[in-house]
Parts: sequence; structure tokens; C-alpha cells
Amino acid sequence: MDNRLLARLNYEPEHEEMAPVPWPDGLAPAPISSDAPAGGPLPPGDVLVVTWTAAEFMALADVLTPGVPKTDWAHYTENWASYVPQLTDKSPAKTAGRLGEYALTQIGTKRVVCFHSELHLATDGPEPPIVQLWQQIIPEVNPQLVITSGTAGGIGPSTELGDVFVVSNAKFNCTKTFAAKPWAQERFVGTLLPAPPAVTDTYLAEAQSSLLPVNAEQLHPLATRDPEVGVGGDVETVDYFGFADTDDSYGIAKNDPLAHTEEMDDATLPLALSLITTAEIANIPWLSVRNASDPEVPSSIGNLEAQAKWASEIYEKYGYWTTVGSAIVCWAVIADL
Repeated sequence: MDNRLLARLNYEPEHEEMAPVPWPDGLAPAPISSDAPAGGPLPPGDVLVVTWTAAEFMALADVLTPGVPKTDWAHYTENWASYVPQLTDKSPAKTAGRLGEYALTQIGTKRVVCFHSELHLATDGPEPPIVQLWQQIIPEVNPQLVITSGTAGGIGPSTELGDVFVVSNAKFNCTKTFAAKPWAQERFVGTLLPAPPAVTDTYLAEAQSSLLPVNAEQLHPLATRDPEVGVGGDVETVDYFGFADTDDSYGIAKNDPLAHTEEMDDATLPLALSLITTAEIANIPWLSVRNASDPEVPSSIGNLEAQAKWASEIYEKYGYWTTVGSAIVCWAVIADL
């Protein structure tokens, strides 16, 4: 399954033109120049948004830094030498020669640092350097809010392709490399969201009703309706390439009945915060904004290899377009601040 994992992380979709998003007056994302020195710490910002795969990176740039494609984002290499011994032959960071890329944008009054991480829980060393990265970049940005965002496998029959979930709880379900860690099955409860409210914030509601439908035709015919925004519940973080199928073959649905999506990085954020001793950093609010880039897999497709192939094909066709949706919801969360 390692090959499928790396293929998903590195897959570069063909770049298609998004339909223009009808942003409310004065709130369209507006890229701004970075005042940080090249190769140094990240610049400060009100919000830090972090994404992961190549398709997510492309979509986040198209939505939140329009006119500044991902190829023009600044490379981030602060303290690079301390990470190199922790990387493996599977590490995208090792191939890229950097920890990530970043760009700045303005949404209303909020200065937003958008970051693409080259580090990943399931590809790097046994003392996951992504935890060190969080502990490094959060004090640099010193944000009011941290958002993790991107693609994820949908859990349950009601989760359709392109649905986006805003949650402040994350649970590890590590059964491979990190199974012996004390946090391997830990659940982190955030402070931002009750469980589970309706979409009532002004711009979250507008995102669902007016902004997500603009590009929703790209999700048809697999999606039978326009994407919906869910608020509350959990995101489940695994340390392997797994997915929820109708037989729950990996035990993903059983492991966390409150999870709407499963992915491979988000719970590392609250884990990192729990290990920080500086109170003002450790208590920074965080959210996960994840889209269902591949829905629950029908077990009738065949064995797990056949199912994995189906999920990968769905991701390659729709991963970019579903992440356009979650990037828009990130915008809505920030606008609602």
C-alpha cells in the first residue's frame, strides 16, 4: 500500500480553470507579499492554514492565493538540517529538499499564512518530524487560529463526494508504525465547536448555498447533490493507506463513530500542541476542514486491492475539485472570525 500512499501524496492533477467564485464584497482572498527573509522563519499571521498533498496544494493556491500558483510559493527550509536524519526514502521532504512552501493572503482584516507541508506522519521517521514542524511553525506565525485542510476518505453512506466537514476533535487510529506510541489511539477534544451545531455562521452558510455550487458540476455524476458543509464531530488520523468500505474492513468506522472523514496527518497538530509548555502557544485554537475526496468504498467492487485501486482513481479524478470546496470553507471560517 506504500505505493498507493505515495501516489496519492504526489499526484499532480491536470490544471483546469475554476469557475470564478462570487466572493462577497471586500472579502475576496488577496495575495500579499511576504516580508520574511528567504530561508528563514515563517512570517507572522492571524491564521495559519496547512495542507498536504500535491492536489490539495494546487487547489489551496488557486482559491486562497489567486494569481500566485503553487510554483511561486516561497520554499521553507528553516532548521532543515535537524530534520534530514528523520526522513526516509519515502519522504516527499527528502525528495523536495525542503519542509514545505508558503504564501500570504489577506481575507478581510485577517492576514493568512498558507503552508504546504512536505512532512507526513505515514512517510517519515518513527519520531514523526511533523510534530517538530508544528512546534516550529506555530510560534513563528503566532496565529489566532490554526486550520488543517485537504482531502480525506469519507466515512459512512451519508457522506458524499465533495462534502466538507469542519471539526475541532481529532482521533489517532495508528495500527502500523506508531501502534506502540502512547498516543496511538488518543482522541483530542478541541474547544471551538459544540457537538454538532448546524451551519449557522454567516459565511459558512453562504459557502454552502452560493460558493460551493459554482464548481460542483465537476463532481458529477459521482456526487448526486451539491456538497454540504458539516460542523462538529471528529476527524480520524491513521498511519497507513486505508479507507472506509461498506464492510468496514479496516475498522475505521468502528474505531471512531463520531468521525466523518479519515486522513493521515491532522491529529499530529493537537498532539504537538499538547507537548508545548508555553501556554499561549499550547492553547491556540485549531480546526480541521476536510473534504471527502473519495466516498465510502463499496465492498462489492472486490478485494481490498481492487477497492484501493477504485479509491485512488476517484481521488485522481476528483481530489483537486473536492479540495476547491474545502479551501472555500477555510475562507468562510476565516471570514466568520
